[in-house]
This record gives sequence, C-alpha cells and structure tokens, in this order.
Amino acid sequence: MVVTSTVLDGVFCLLLISAAVVTVTTATPREPAGEGRAADVASTLATSTATVNYTLTPRTELTDVEEPEDDDAFGRTAHGTLAELLARAAVGELTVGGRPLSYERAGLSRAVVRAVEAAVRTNNTRITAVWRPYPNASVTGRIAVGGRPPPDVSVHAATLTVPSGLPATRADARTAAATNGIPGVADAVAAGVVEGLFPPTRTRQAAGGRASSLVRHRYRLAERRFGADGRATPADGDVNEANDRLAAALSERVARDLRGSNASASVAAERVGVGHVRIVVRTWP
Repeated sequence: MVVTSTVLDGVFCLLLISAAVVTVTTATPREPAGEGRAADVASTLATSTATVNYTLTPRTELTDVEEPEDDDAFGRTAHGTLAELLARAAVGELTVGGRPLSYERAGLSRAVVRAVEAAVRTNNTRITAVWRPYPNASVTGRIAVGGRPPPDVSVHAATLTVPSGLPATRADARTAAATNGIPGVADAVAAGVVEGLFPPTRTRQAAGGRASSLVRHRYRLAERRFGADGRATPADGDVNEANDRLAAALSERVARDLRGSNASASVAAERVGVGHVRIVVRTWP
C-alpha cells in the first residue's frame, strides 16, 4: 500500500513545496538527455517532472517509543519537477553538527537520484542541492548526483533556487535583528526550522491518530540533535509548547554559528535563507 496524501505526509515529508513556483512544461524524457551545457541541464531539472515511490525508514536509531506494527503507513509517493524533488531530498538529509536528524528519508534520496539519472546523463555532470539556512550553518541538508569533475578541466556552472518548503524567515529575522540583535535573528531562524519540521496543525492531528508513535519518535530524535533540556515531546497534544522548547534549544546553536561569522545582526538577517534550496549544476567536456 502506498500512501499518496495523508496527514502524516505533512509531518514526515518535512516540507510542502509550492507547485506554483516552477512551471511544469514537459514530462521526464524516456531516455537520458546528453551531457550538454550546464544551463540546459538546469532547464531540464526545472521543467521535467517525475513521480517516485519510496518507503520511510524511521527506526534506524532507537528511542523509548514503540515502533508501530502497520508497515503500510511508511509507503510514500512524491511528484514534482526534478528540481523540486531534489529540494525535498536535500531537506530530508538534514544534519545537525554533522549528525543526521534521522535516516527516515534515505529512501526518498535514493529514488530522487535514480529519477535524475534517468533524465540526465551524469557522466560529465554533477548536480548538488544544498539547504543552508544561513552561511556556515551547522544545521544543513545536502544531496548530490554524479561524480566530481576532474581537477584539470574547465567547468561550467548554472544555479537554480527552489523553495525548501520551510517558512521564509528573512523578514522576521530583519525585524528581530533591529530589536534583539543576533539572538533575535537566531530565534527567527530556529522558529522557522522547527515549524517546517513539525507543522503545528498537521503534527497535532497526526499525534492524535495511528501515527502518534512516529511523531513521538521524531520529537525524541530532534531533542537529542538540538540539545533540548528535558522532553519536548507534545504532552496532551500541546504541539506549540513542544515546538517552543525545540526552537529554544536550536536557537542557541544558531546564535553560536552566527556569532562565529563575525557579521552584524543586520547582515546576518539578510543572509538568512531558510525558505530556499540552492541547486548547482556543473558540467565539463
């Protein structure tokens, strides 16, 4: 059984990419396109669509939460442009201080890589999708397709910017920078990240249904990675309070990163990019 649209998708897909941002004009070609210029490959990513099936694998790290017996609940289907799928996979590979938040999205990453390789020959092409909420962030996500270019060849590059599915927080960061400096910017970034990972309404609904154990498991992992003091897992469905605790812990990490850049609060706010993923295409002869 494959679940294509459920409340649980809103929690465990990590993001909901807006279909209006990239206009879909073609279908994925049956045979991979040739290596071509970087701009041509980028155009293929932005306009070719694909549907991928995958399975969530949430239990590669133990918590005190029991695993649900209904394995069918883990089946997923994702559809979109190749660029959108790469963005989804990049955020799904989120790491905190170099440690994965979880491995549950590994199946999606593998499926997206296969879909891209079916559309573009990657012998002389490397495609990298990176979600980085601010420069030098210790919280980031990344996926790559294709090998690295040789060190002695000319490389051509093209860049795409695709919505990450997490809230755009730059405006909030600007306001916070003016009133509370670096800590304010960190609060804005952390709140956006946590809201994207645990959308309050969908998380509240999922926590009250058959997915409740999966929700608790995911909160447990986030507690560990963000360094939350005590349990942030929703008690009696209070998702807002749980998210506030996670955001407070994450904000401390973000503030350390921002201070390490030696940038002013206003400059740090302008560099915030929670809401997008950057895709770079590199090609060579």
